[in-house]
Amino acid sequence: MARSPGEGPSRNNNSPIRKRPRITVRHRNGESEERHVVEAQGGCTNHQDRESNTGEERERQNEGTREDAEEAEDANVEEEAEDANVEEEAEDANAEEEAEDANADEEAEDANAEEEAEDANAEEEAVGVQVEEEEEESEEIYEVVDVEEEVASGGDGGGGRDESISVTLTDQDILNCCICCEPLATPVYQCKNGHIACSTCCVRIAHKCYSCREPISHIRCRAIEKVIGSIKLSCRYARHGCIEKITHFNKSIHEKGCIYTPCWCPIDGCQFTAPSKKLPQHINHEHQGSVVNFHYDSLLHLKLGLNQKIVVLKELTDSNLFVIRNGQEQHMGNMFNVFHIGPESSAEMYEYELFARSQGCSLKLESFVNHTLGNNFPATTKFLLVPTDFLGPSPALEIEIRIYKVYESSRCG
Repeated sequence: MARSPGEGPSRNNNSPIRKRPRITVRHRNGESEERHVVEAQGGCTNHQDRESNTGEERERQNEGTREDAEEAEDANVEEEAEDANVEEEAEDANAEEEAEDANADEEAEDANAEEEAEDANAEEEAVGVQVEEEEEESEEIYEVVDVEEEVASGGDGGGGRDESISVTLTDQDILNCCICCEPLATPVYQCKNGHIACSTCCVRIAHKCYSCREPISHIRCRAIEKVIGSIKLSCRYARHGCIEKITHFNKSIHEKGCIYTPCWCPIDGCQFTAPSKKLPQHINHEHQGSVVNFHYDSLLHLKLGLNQKIVVLKELTDSNLFVIRNGQEQHMGNMFNVFHIGPESSAEMYEYELFARSQGCSLKLESFVNHTLGNNFPATTKFLLVPTDFLGPSPALEIEIRIYKVYESSRCG
């Protein structure tokens, strides 16, 4: 098939057409046309390069973003780990504080338990002493007594002989006056209905029976008189060593002077108790430096602090114990008195002279000593008052004491 001039080569309609980008610029100069084509082709290439560069930049930006995200995640992980460590440290610190508080609480509880145990022991000791005293009193009521009974020997015509039998006294009130409740002593009187009264109460009630209002004549109740004269009771301090047997109406008199009366150690904080004759041995072993030795009839010089409550003295000949008590009275001064540790009647065996000296002046007291069992030192009417102005600026008081032994009283044992 012929081609017309100016036409391009013939194309097969079945062959694929390859399309190329073409820019046709019509200029007079052919060079300019060719250059423009090249520039257009270069522009396409530059466009492709820019697209490629843009993709690379995006990839780099994406990579940077991922790296930043990873770094942020790592930083968050590190911060979380640090927070976790801080929390763990805080928890450990709290646990240590709780453990210390628990230890402190346990120590406080142990200390409280020890104090409670000490208080309980002290209470038990006090209760024990009280129980002993109650037991002694109960023994006084329910005492096995000896009754002297005159029994005639049978069949041989011989004379009578004294024999003792043991009985249990279940009600001690039968031996006491029903009016004054004091132990009965001869003579004992009765009304016609058999109600009895001691001689002192008969006068007090004008010889009219307290129970039935019948007259009480001078008729004596011989049966009761014989009973109360025959019964011999054990001393309430028998468990401490007293072996005396005394009549019921003499019992209280005997026990006031019994040397087996239990006494307390006068040293502050000591709970030891024993008869007064055994206390010096305890003092020698446990409190040797807490007592001042002296002799009867000798003047003893002492210097006492104004707040010193007691001074314990021990006589070197018979080891008797005495206490100088310093009591303070507000706005008045100091009161001094002297006690003997022992049974009640022993106080009458001793007298003393007490001198207080200050700034060239002196005060003096002469008196019998007071009685104490060592567990308390009550204020009495016999004391030496040292006024506050008498003491002056000195923080201590100089005193002198002389103790005399007056006489020996009757003692049991």
